[in-house]
This record gives sequence, structure tokens and C-alpha cells, in this order.
Amino acid sequence: MSTNSYSYTKEGNDPLFTFLTKHGLEYYVSFKKMDLENENFNRLYAIDFGELNNKKFIKDDLIENTIIEIIFDFFASYTDSLLHYVCDSLDNKQLFRSKLFDKWYSKSDNKEFSKLEINYEIPEEEIRYKLEFIFKNEFHNIEIVKQHIKTQLDDFSSMK
Repeated sequence: MSTNSYSYTKEGNDPLFTFLTKHGLEYYVSFKKMDLENENFNRLYAIDFGELNNKKFIKDDLIENTIIEIIFDFFASYTDSLLHYVCDSLDNKQLFRSKLFDKWYSKSDNKEFSKLEINYEIPEEEIRYKLEFIFKNEFHNIEIVKQHIKTQLDDFSSMK
């Protein structure tokens, strides 16, 4: 933990991190292993985060710093993972989520990581998704990952 972030705890195999802010707000950052029954995504984790107390958000830069530090810690332990997050338009907070991950990515060594963004729309549901993936270049090739994702999305669409 650095002096620019909160201390946090980690628990579980699908790691769940929690931390408490100076304002008494409790946050979580979870990494859920996804089971798509697809060998191309056997190390796919979805990330989610939020405030557990359902209180009003208080501007606190240490929250963002802590979430970014937790993401770095995740990749230190799960080096060959493909980290996935969805910024959907349901709660109108997709830009905030996307900006946080853009900031994390810009703070990383961009030669070590790649970030892939895919806009995905389901017309009959009138929902727009911004699918984003982060991974280490040492373990994944961006063009191959992009093709696997496109194939998986096509499979999802054909199931409807």
C-alpha cells in the first residue's frame, strides 16, 4: 500500500478486495472468474467495484488510487489473465467507469499491457455496451484476442 491509497484486504479465490475511506465509506473491488466454456477465455475475469454503504459519493482521490493499485495487485497474482469490464449505459455511469480504466491504463507501462475497446449494441434491447479488456502482452496478442471476442459476441447474438 502506498501513502496515496487506502489499505485494503483481499479474500477468496475470485479475489474480493475491500477498503474503508476516511469518510467511513466501504468500497469493494471484485474479480469474478468467467466460465464461458470457451478455451480462449479460460483466464477471463470480470472486474466490478462500488460503494457498499449506498451513501452519496464524496470526492476522494484516494478511492481511485486504491482501485488502480488493486488492479496492479491483481495482475501481479494473475499475470496471464484477461481482465474484462463492461461499461453499459443502464445507469448512465459508463463514462465514469471507462475513464477510471483509461486512467489506470495510462498509469501502467503501456508496453507491458494492451487495452482493447469494443462497442457492442443490442438493438432489440436498446442498450449500448462498451466492452473493455486489459491484458499483458507477454501472454496475449491483441489481434488474436480481438478475433476471439468477435467470435464469442457473434455466438451470443446467434443464441437470441
